[in-house]
Amino acid sequence: MSSRMKRVQFLLGAQIGICELMCSFGISKRLAREQFEKALQRGFERGQRKPSKEFRPITNLADICRRWHIEEKYLDTSGKPKPLSWNGKTGTLLNLARLVNGDGNARRVVRDLVSRRLVTKTRGGKWLPRSQIVAPRGYESAQFLRTATMMERLLRTIAYNSDRNYKGKSLLLEVMAQVPSLPARELSGFKKFAQAQGLLFAKMMDDWLESRNLRLSQRNRVSTREAGVVAFAFEQPSIKR
Repeated sequence: MSSRMKRVQFLLGAQIGICELMCSFGISKRLAREQFEKALQRGFERGQRKPSKEFRPITNLADICRRWHIEEKYLDTSGKPKPLSWNGKTGTLLNLARLVNGDGNARRVVRDLVSRRLVTKTRGGKWLPRSQIVAPRGYESAQFLRTATMMERLLRTIAYNSDRNYKGKSLLLEVMAQVPSLPARELSGFKKFAQAQGLLFAKMMDDWLESRNLRLSQRNRVSTREAGVVAFAFEQPSIKR
């Protein structure tokens, strides 16, 4: 079977599986297919592509919580996030959002931080982040956009590595570890192990990337690329043979 035919089969199988999953969560077939096809188009584009300006709620919120924990100006003497002010219109939290997300999305990001309860109000009326990590809260519009973005990035990685016949030192990380018949009694242990190791890996990558990430004001001076890793664990019924 040719590599082109294998790719077509992969795309058809992925589209069917993802559309079925989306529909099971109440998302219309039309919308699921539309977003998946958009991810496919972006994923297999060749050459350089302009960074997407589409607002991505979970990503934008995660960015500001992460920077709040590492930006020196917004840390206290013990290295913890400073309480920041926000009265619904202005404040130092808005300044941080502008630094991380730009003027256009700053107010929207701060409003989402408050409405999603990712920040907590202090007795003095200021705000602190609940966590450095922002987790999705279910299959809603923000998570749907995140899923499409993750799929796009997976496809771009596959296309990039396939063009190089999976040879050379410039390949992108693309691995999978699995077994066909894990005893059901081991499933809980697998989830805990994957969660712990995955968070450790993600934090190490995050620290490495953030230490090299340019501020918005510096990004027009040098050539840049969006870069990162996506990882997830899975479990499903065994295939009977």
